[in-house]
Amino acid sequence: MRFSTRSSSSGGASALILLVSQLTNALNLPAPATLELRQDLSPLAANSTLLTCLQPLGSKVLQRETPSFEKNRWAFDYRYTFKPEVVIMASSTADVQTAVKCAKASKVAVAPRSGGHSYEGYSIGGQDGSVVIDLSAFSSVVVSGKTAKVGAGVRLGPLYYELHKQGGWTINAGTCPSVGIGGHTLGGGFGMLGRKHGLMLDRVIEMELVTANGDLITVSASKNPDLFYALRGAGGGSYGVVTSFTILPIKPAKKVTSFGYSWKYEELAQVLKAYVNYGSWRDMGLGFSVTADGVGLSGLFHGPQAHQAAAMAPFLKLVPKPKEADVRETSNIESVLRFAYMYEDPKDIEALNMKGSFKPGDSHYTKGKSLVFPAALKNSTIALLAKWGNKVPEGSSANYILIDRWGGAIEKVPVGATSFVHRNAHTVIQFVTEWNGNPDALPGVPDCKACLDLMNEVYSDFLADYKVNYGPVAHGYQNYIDSEIPNWQEAYYGSAFSKLKQIKAQADPENVFRFPMSIPLK
Repeated sequence: MRFSTRSSSSGGASALILLVSQLTNALNLPAPATLELRQDLSPLAANSTLLTCLQPLGSKVLQRETPSFEKNRWAFDYRYTFKPEVVIMASSTADVQTAVKCAKASKVAVAPRSGGHSYEGYSIGGQDGSVVIDLSAFSSVVVSGKTAKVGAGVRLGPLYYELHKQGGWTINAGTCPSVGIGGHTLGGGFGMLGRKHGLMLDRVIEMELVTANGDLITVSASKNPDLFYALRGAGGGSYGVVTSFTILPIKPAKKVTSFGYSWKYEELAQVLKAYVNYGSWRDMGLGFSVTADGVGLSGLFHGPQAHQAAAMAPFLKLVPKPKEADVRETSNIESVLRFAYMYEDPKDIEALNMKGSFKPGDSHYTKGKSLVFPAALKNSTIALLAKWGNKVPEGSSANYILIDRWGGAIEKVPVGATSFVHRNAHTVIQFVTEWNGNPDALPGVPDCKACLDLMNEVYSDFLADYKVNYGPVAHGYQNYIDSEIPNWQEAYYGSAFSKLKQIKAQADPENVFRFPMSIPLK
């Protein structure tokens, strides 16, 4: 997330139900049904063939009665309590191949998991009964010359750290350090360097992929080009398991300037109108946030502070004087720390390596929606942002709207070059609500109804405005995936969808890689 920034006897199942019941009573939670436990899905009772096939993987196979299964099935959003058949803690490509072959033979869906940050729980299957292949052990980063080979389980924090340590490189990825490179890249990958260097997927030159048949293949512009097209924009869990990426890292400026300005909420319309219409951003990374406390503009300038001041001066003349300004000239890696909200020590780059105990992402309760706008926001849209931006539903621990300026290098790639169709996006808005902000929150607590009701009301208002001002189909960003978005096929994949189905039919005709919003066969 961006800055403001988831064959056994029934006795085993009964014991688990009892344990959950005891935990529920202790925590004063509603009845265990909210945890979506199903007595008819006792550990692997439905598919003993799968377990037999997976025996060569030994302790890497976490069954439902395995003590570590519960801890390892949770993902980014604690709303989702789907129960996989098994979680495979793969440590080699051969492990992934075995898992895929066994799942296919047993007719069980496969869900690859890199960082587990899917907004709708799709990295744990999006449904009960999937085989989750955890890729966290695929964590190597090796820089060689002007390329880097990156394991598909690497998280963005360690990726930034290793690229910096191995020659002072960086990459144009997102800001949240616990996001996995896999889903982030395959769905697009927007970050602070996006306007200058494009999306993360634009830096990928090769991938290694385990196919639905369990084969390991190379995917690039010259090898399996159809899959190279599909994976870069629609590859999250629909075509195979990517085990590594070969990328082109970036040499950052010696000095960069990160900045943050804030204004009173009453000044939102004036500041936002200037933000979305100002044309001289000079490839700066930019993000605008709206909360009940006010509005803010954060960004990254690729150069020293004196140059940043000159570049920002014309914009600052268009808006009221900020109530606060925080402008810092640092190394690029220190700016990464800032946008990752690692405040303990602004120079402790070792923190990015994220060693030691680590919870599943920055797990919490959240719901997000998005809209991709093809042009600068109209006055009516800005008025809606002013109308809704300071509303905080009862029970919410955070409620905010993020407004990112795209363009620059992102739109320089032809729309048909990859399956990412939002190349001409001018502005992308993300609506987020969170609740149960306890850092030690447990999964399965009931949703905040007031939070979701407000989210739906807000989105409905914006959707109506969108159809009047920007087009009949409201587009969204697939990395902010939303199970309730209207016409998701068109919203996320637009003109590419027909071709994506054709490639799916060729690459995975038995639909091994599937979840509720995966690319279908037809």
